[in-house]
Amino acid sequence: DFAILSDGTHYENPKFFRSLEDKLAKAQRVLSRRMKGSSRWNKQRVKVARIHEYMENARKDYLDKISTEIIKNHDV
Repeated sequence: DFAILSDGTHYENPKFFRSLEDKLAKAQRVLSRRMKGSSRWNKQRVKVARIHEYMENARKDYLDKISTEIIKNHDV
């Protein structure tokens, strides 16, 4: 469980992070095999950075949606 409120409402952990972590691990393995400073290394570094950015945005979006739902449905 990601969060449980005092009224018993459950919020599950998002499952899509597991697939993103697998994708990130594969991209980082490819990056580690590239010669540092080469153009292919640079392209792969950008791919890894984009995956990190996507994961960060997905986490923030999930937290924002949960917090908005809690605020709208409960008196704070």
